[in-house]
Amino acid sequence: MTNEQAVIQAEAEIERLKQAYMEHLTNIVTKIHEKGEQPSLQELLACQKLGASYFNYIENFVGNSGLLGAHVNGKWVTGFAETCHSVLNAFIAHINFLRSHSETLLGALEQPDDSAYANMQRMTKEYLQKDKWIRLERRFKESSLPIAGFNYSGANDLNETPKWQLISGLVIGVLFALIALIAAIFIPSPTPTQFFMFRGIFAVSLAAIAAIIPGLLTVESRFQKFSVRATGAIGVFLIVWMLNPPALIGN
Repeated sequence: MTNEQAVIQAEAEIERLKQAYMEHLTNIVTKIHEKGEQPSLQELLACQKLGASYFNYIENFVGNSGLLGAHVNGKWVTGFAETCHSVLNAFIAHINFLRSHSETLLGALEQPDDSAYANMQRMTKEYLQKDKWIRLERRFKESSLPIAGFNYSGANDLNETPKWQLISGLVIGVLFALIALIAAIFIPSPTPTQFFMFRGIFAVSLAAIAAIIPGLLTVESRFQKFSVRATGAIGVFLIVWMLNPPALIGN
């Protein structure tokens, strides 16, 4: 099964759980308003169980959606963040409904822990407008519900560089550096065209080596009428390319 198929299957399961929960909740609400009867303990427990299955499944899916590559699609992730926003609003209504029947539930009422639904909260905070998730956070506070996801954005993803890329960068860097060194030894007084080529080779060699070194370098410079800004290995390339040691020595 591909990641895309896994995401589609998860969305179908979310819809199924939502329908099961909403159908049961609708029967309870209809019973209250039309017959004036309060829900029984069994009905409330079933509502609590169906709601937990629905909300928890979405919460787990948010945590796994990044592994499935779903966050790469900007429109999908924005739409899913809006879905999380609606689900969190529904959760507030769900928990308040159960609390309103706490006497019937007695000790069977489950309270969310301190980090409950933090993934969905982070999703709404990261991908939706600030005023939208701020209002949602305020509603959680007013209902005495956990807001860990709003307060803590979580650790950044670690992008591990593949070993083949590290080896390739090192080999290319060392090879080009040797070419530049040999050229400098055998051609001590290069022509402007030769020096242009040597400097390009040397800049590529250092940039290839810098690409495998952790850290971030930011370079800002002006070249004739153009403003140049680069980071990482490209920044190293620009430093070497735009620096002219023979001219500096001559000056």
